[in-house]
Amino acid sequence: MELEVKIREKTGKETSKKLRKSGWIPAVVYGANEENLHISVPLKEIHELIKETHGEAKVIKLKAENLEKDVLLKHVDRDPVTGEIIHVDFQIIHKGEEIHIDVPVEIQGIAKGTKVGGILEVLRWHIPVRGEISKIPPHITIDVTNLDIHDSIHVKDLKIEGVKILLNPEETIVTVIPPKRMEEVKAEAAAEEAQPVEGGEEEKEEK
Repeated sequence: MELEVKIREKTGKETSKKLRKSGWIPAVVYGANEENLHISVPLKEIHELIKETHGEAKVIKLKAENLEKDVLLKHVDRDPVTGEIIHVDFQIIHKGEEIHIDVPVEIQGIAKGTKVGGILEVLRWHIPVRGEISKIPPHITIDVTNLDIHDSIHVKDLKIEGVKILLNPEETIVTVIPPKRMEEVKAEAAAEEAQPVEGGEEEKEEK
């Protein structure tokens, strides 16, 4: 996966605005023992890159004049109102270097418990890990087929060779909860909404 970019000599709000109007967006490239490199990338290519990676940890080869770096798409900034991409961060990857990254979870199968009314609840859609990029999977597949009501899959159940998961081993990733529990949660929420504000009636009488 390759991405042609341009080196940015100028930075700042005005420069960034001009870039965006021309179909490019500002970006920064950083890494261990490396100076930050300011670049501009074509917006169209970034949209295609995001669609292609689906949030997975895939190595991208950045290319520009006198520049070639292996990187990861680390962060995408969007305008809070329009949702448009306004800035991108890339992290440089060195051979043999361990990196910290969040790996997306992919659920596989239909949980046995959901066929009798249970609700599949995914508590984590991304798993933070540390390891060499060559050993980090693009996603972590969790098969929930055999999960019955009250069954769970915990961090300690995940096996990724050569990669350290940065979570408590006992933390639950996915579980099947009974329908009764869902009804209780809804009932509690409804009761809280119906409960009068403390002291509300007294205040009315005083007025």
